[in-house]
Amino acid sequence: MSYLEQLNHDYPNAHSKKESLAILARYKNKLDDKQYETILDSLCSHSLEEIYLNERDILLSIAQLKDEISIDEIVKMAKAL
Repeated sequence: MSYLEQLNHDYPNAHSKKESLAILARYKNKLDDKQYETILDSLCSHSLEEIYLNERDILLSIAQLKDEISIDEIVKMAKAL
């Protein structure tokens, strides 16, 4: 199943950096080091603004890094919400 297909679920919000890190840790073995570090950097940057990535956000990041979706498509999805 692609990472995009997994977005059809309703994921709860994350309420802390620790929660976001725990979600990312579940996918670590499916990412190479560079992909993991890219998402980790984004997660840490967002958490400085008290924005915490939930599972949907992390799945979107993985899908984008694995060329399943473009950043333009992600922006369109966000605007449609």
